Parts: sequence; C-alpha cells; structure tokens
Amino acid sequence: MELQGKKVMVMGLGLNDGGLGSVKYALSKKVAELVITDSKDADILKPTIDQINALSTNTPITYILGEQNIESYTKVDIIIKNPGVPNNSPYLEVARKAGVSITTDFELFFEHIDSLEKPPTVIGITGTRGKSTTTALIYHILSNFYGKDKVLLGGNIRKSILNLLSEIQKDSYIVLELSSFQLDSIRYSPHIGVFTSFFADHLDRYSSIEDYFESKTHIVAFQSVNNFAVLNIDNERIANLSTQIKSKLTTYSIEDKNATLHIDDDNYIVHKNNKIIHIQDIPLFGEHNQYNVMAAIGVANIIGVDKYNLIQALKSFNGIEGRQQSLGEINGVEIINDTTSTMPVALMVAMDTFQDKPYVLICGGENKGLDYSDLDKHSCNNLKAIVLLPGSASLLIKKYISKVNIYDVLTLAEAVNLGFELAEAGERIVFSPGATSFGMFLNEFDRGDKFTALIQAKKDNL
Repeated sequence: MELQGKKVMVMGLGLNDGGLGSVKYALSKKVAELVITDSKDADILKPTIDQINALSTNTPITYILGEQNIESYTKVDIIIKNPGVPNNSPYLEVARKAGVSITTDFELFFEHIDSLEKPPTVIGITGTRGKSTTTALIYHILSNFYGKDKVLLGGNIRKSILNLLSEIQKDSYIVLELSSFQLDSIRYSPHIGVFTSFFADHLDRYSSIEDYFESKTHIVAFQSVNNFAVLNIDNERIANLSTQIKSKLTTYSIEDKNATLHIDDDNYIVHKNNKIIHIQDIPLFGEHNQYNVMAAIGVANIIGVDKYNLIQALKSFNGIEGRQQSLGEINGVEIINDTTSTMPVALMVAMDTFQDKPYVLICGGENKGLDYSDLDKHSCNNLKAIVLLPGSASLLIKKYISKVNIYDVLTLAEAVNLGFELAEAGERIVFSPGATSFGMFLNEFDRGDKFTALIQAKKDNL
C-alpha cells in the first residue's frame, strides 16, 4: 500500500509502542498529512504525544483525541488502525463506504516482507494460551544458536512491529507473537506458523467462537506448500485444521503417540522416534509448558538447530515476565506473578500448577463474556483462601468456588496486604486474575507492573 503523498490516519494511538510505530512509519513514507485519533484524551496519552512532538518532521499532524468526529474518518485516503480496534467499528464502516483504504501495522509489515527479493524467515506463534511462552522460548533457542543479531522478536510484546523493518537482514529469523486481533485483517501467513491452543476468549469482541477461531487460523491459512505448520492436535479444532492446510505439517501432542512430537512412556519428549529431553529437565512449571516446549522443538527442528544446542537452550530457559513468574520470597512466602492470566482457563491452569503446597490466590476483574462454570469442578487442593479484586468476573468466581474462604477488596494494594496476612512461611501467594484488567489498570502488563512494584516495596521495607 503506497502511503507517500496521501492523507493518512493512525487510528488508536495508545500508550504502547504500536501506535507510535505506525506514526513513525507513516512519516518515514512522506505522507502529505497525518491525522492521529484515540478515544483517550491528551492528558492520558501525553507520554506518547511527547515522543511524537520530539520527532523532526515537516508533515502536518492533526490530533483528534477523546470524543471522536465520525466525519473525519471519511476525509483521509488511508487508515492504519490499531489491532485493538474491531473491524466492525462504526467509524471504519463509515470510512469503507467513503472508499477509504484500511490497513494495520501488521499488514504493512507482511506486505514489506513479501516484497523482498530474499525475505527473512518469519516464525509466527498464536494460540489462546501458550503463545507468549512459546514465542519467548523459540527466540531463546534461535538466539543461542545464531546469535542475537540474526534473530528479531516482535508482535504482541508492546513494541511496534514496524520498528523491525530497519533491522532485517536477508538471513534474519523473525519470531512474532500474534494475537487474534493482529491476525484479523492480514492476508499473509508466516513461513512457519505455530498454533498452540484454542479456548473460548474475547467473546466481547467476536460475534461467535467460530469468528474468533477463524482469525486464529490466519497463522497458517495463507501458507504455501513450501511453508511449515506446527500444530497442537490435542485441541479438536486445531486437529481439524491440520487436515485442511497446504503447508508441511508438524504435529505435537501429549495424548497421541502418533504425533510428530509426543511424550513417550519414559516421559521423554520424542521427535520422530528421537528422544530430545526428559520432562523433569524442563525448568518450567506444569503440563501446559510441556506443550510449549514441544512446539518450540518442532520449530527448531524445521530450522535445523542441532540436538546439543537445542537441549542446552531448553535447560537454560526460565520463562517470561508475568507468566507464572516467581518474584522470590518474603518471610518464606513465595510470590507468583501470573498477570497474563486473563481468562478462566488460565486461572484453572494456575490452580493446577501451584497446588503442591498451600497458597493464597489473588484473582478477579472484568469478564469478557466467558464461562466460569467449570471452576466448580476444579480441584481446590491446598487453596487456602481467595482474595477478589472487584469486577463482573469476580462475581462468577465467587459463584463457582464455594468451598474456600473468599475476601473482597477494592484495590490491588489491599489484595497484596491481605495475601501476606493470610499466607504463612512455606506457602505461596499466587496472583492469577483469570479476568481482564479493564477499569482498574491500562492492561494486563500495567497490572503486572503494579503488582511487581507492590511486592518490591515490601521487600524494600524488610
């Protein structure tokens, strides 16, 4: 899509780097005029606006912040929409009727990659759960093998995908975490596509679970016979998808011994009859991380990482920030930060993972139209108490977990203080919200940052 000389709108500036990256990209393409919109007001967006004001540009820039004027969306040539803006936004509907072209930063990225004579290898990872850890692990493996100058990380990590374009070499490997929002509008798939899991989620945005799944399938839907798909076939929908793709298929499973990657009777992860690593040697909690490791091994084998370097990288990986992350101990109480838990299945995974000793669970927030009823069937082994943050999801958690003492609080600081009152030495505090952060926090990352800061303050006061 040619931006030069056009009047371009960046829709959804935001506080993360995505909107800012789109602004920088548009300016670099010498657009005639730039319009920047966001439903947040200028005071909230000041950190991002200050960075734009610091740029050296002669391009006229107009801001439309806070309350929106729908007509302004008809008076531009191209809209670069933030992936967080749903495709059925009334502003976009009006723009389409006016003949305005609509794209995203991810579509611009893939168009650029597709135009290169010798494109780098792009590895994309999606899934309702597991995509962040799998992305980080693949990046860790490839960085250890090829060096960090040859391996780039991007996608759903609070940094603009467009910033990677200037760093690409012809022999680069680009590892991308891709959410359904980012996959919605693109008609390109990565050279290697990984689909880790699928559960009901984001039903506050999608009209049905089928629409949500369809967006996820873009990870492999546009691949050619020369591309590769790495799919978790223990999920029924993904297993069905595996029979419909054009690309070369690698499957992984805990349940199916016929999968390309599986776990044998001796608890080794096996790739095509070759034992790779014993599950006890994986330095990550839980069965769900066995799936993540198998996905990463699948990618490493496609690319050609040798077994020795692969095993060394697997053993040296300690997880990612905010995903079942240990923040250490205070007075013998271990603290777990699982802020990226934004749905009921993530909460249940945390309950499974940390039930080896007594723990206090801090959870709750707002619901995304999801079903929490399975919580009442779930094991509450060693669950000592629940501390609930306010929100619609919290009401459902309280409804479906009835055998545990539950305490309601109004703030995260209250939750942390109460958690330490209830937990004793040798026990844990597990922060796994199982819900969104809307209302109390900017997003789950902001929520995790604030939780970590509260824990650090307690450590500083010891």
